[in-house]
Amino acid sequence: MSFNEKSYLGLNSMGFHNIVYNDWGPSDGAPIICVHGLTCNGHDFDPLAEHLSAQGHRLITIDLPGRGRSDNLPNPMDYNLVQYNQDIAGLLSHLDITEANSVDFLGVSLGGMIGMCLAGVQNSPIRRLIINDVGPIIPQNALDLIRDVVLQPRIFDSIEELETDFKQTQRIGWGPITDEHWHHMAKHNARALDDGRLTYNHDASIAVAFNAAEPNDIGLWPFWNAVACPTLMIRGAKSIILPQDLLDQMSTCGPGPSMTLATFDDCGHVPSLTAPEHISAIEQWLEQTKF
Repeated sequence: MSFNEKSYLGLNSMGFHNIVYNDWGPSDGAPIICVHGLTCNGHDFDPLAEHLSAQGHRLITIDLPGRGRSDNLPNPMDYNLVQYNQDIAGLLSHLDITEANSVDFLGVSLGGMIGMCLAGVQNSPIRRLIINDVGPIIPQNALDLIRDVVLQPRIFDSIEELETDFKQTQRIGWGPITDEHWHHMAKHNARALDDGRLTYNHDASIAVAFNAAEPNDIGLWPFWNAVACPTLMIRGAKSIILPQDLLDQMSTCGPGPSMTLATFDDCGHVPSLTAPEHISAIEQWLEQTKF
């Protein structure tokens, strides 16, 4: 496993914050920006990045603010799509990506919503878009689950306890994952408390902005309708975030009529992108759509 850990500055409503990312693969390669889900971090992409970088791809796997190694935001209401889009725009500038249709983007859940926003505007730098199991809206039952389960603070006496909870709550829909990958994700999603116990490696204040939002605040249809680049949609067949009726709606507009769909029957929300078949689907689509 080989990557360089780097960082840059983002700007929030109260000042600057540091954002950390891993840079995989050849430095002169066209990067694939990889953005994780709500309570995750860039290390979730390690198996995918390790494989694709060995094939000559460059991957930039970021920790959004409030996750992993990046700084927490002092104003919890800044944990929103506007701030995240601004932070990714800052990353593109940091990487000297200044032209339209010049970079690929892979977004998981929240990361996919960020990708829709960035791909659905004028002069977007995104030339190919990969979305993992999310649409322009979040169904109410999924919002309730996130509020009541995913964003609840938890404290553990051991990494083994955290890993067990991880499987039963945070990553319950990720599909078959090897013990090795479970251990790897648990290690990078754990943070030590002052008393030696552990909690999840994200800012608990993420819940403040999420809980304050009304369901119709998270509506990105105008952005989805404006996406024109080649798009790969990855979906778990058991997903409550991207149910079949929402996918059917998406298939009639924006990139939907021409998008490629990869569905995995043994997954809910979200396919982990650690399984060989997940990685193969991405690798093959990148080869089929290369410029």
